[in-house]
Amino acid sequence: MKFEIKNYSKLFKNGAGINELSMEFNSGDIVGLIGDNGAGKSTFIKCIFREYEKDTGEIYLDGENMQIKDLRKFSLFPDQSIYPSGISIYDFMYYTASLSGIKNKEIKEIVLKALQAVNLLEYKNKTFKNLSAGMQKRALLANALITKPKVLFLDEPTANLDVKTRVQFLDLLKSLAEQGMAIIITTHLIDELAQIINRLVIIEKGEKVFEDVINKTTDIRKIYQDVTISSSEKINLSVFTSN
Repeated sequence: MKFEIKNYSKLFKNGAGINELSMEFNSGDIVGLIGDNGAGKSTFIKCIFREYEKDTGEIYLDGENMQIKDLRKFSLFPDQSIYPSGISIYDFMYYTASLSGIKNKEIKEIVLKALQAVNLLEYKNKTFKNLSAGMQKRALLANALITKPKVLFLDEPTANLDVKTRVQFLDLLKSLAEQGMAIIITTHLIDELAQIINRLVIIEKGEKVFEDVINKTTDIRKIYQDVTISSSEKINLSVFTSN
């Protein structure tokens, strides 16, 4: 399936926001969406999920204008605050599924499959606060998988994880992409992206300044510096090395 997000704009009174932001990707793609704080990454995602009302913009699925009912094809990796204390991750996911319009007779199987997909089935009766940091991330991911999305958005998903747990989580995302899910990741950890993404989008001051297919040998950091840092801002080390 081909996804096209075209000319999304949301400008606030202070001038911040996003301006005619567009991107495209296909099933199985892992897209890295990067930019400085305030570049517009979170605003973009909030517009997609109708948390902010967009000024302009359309989404196309295989060339057809997306309808409200098609939002079920999109899912957002949620914030930790969604999990209340004192309730098992299974019970909370069951509740989430019931709110998503899933038929009651199907909920148990769907929840258990989501937990199995992130290797948490044996911990289903644990509360969120009693899980390790890595398990908490996987529980959040399982919750995002309940509606069987075609596209998954993740905002800084590996924040506060150690290196080993971060690698394990990224491996889970790669597995989902191999099964045909499109994944959009926003992060500040540029070097980490090179291990997983095949498409890169860079946002600067609310506008897209770069989009292209990449591979593991692509120097993402150099691309980012070239398109976002002016020549006057770059540090010139040649003065220290010249004769």
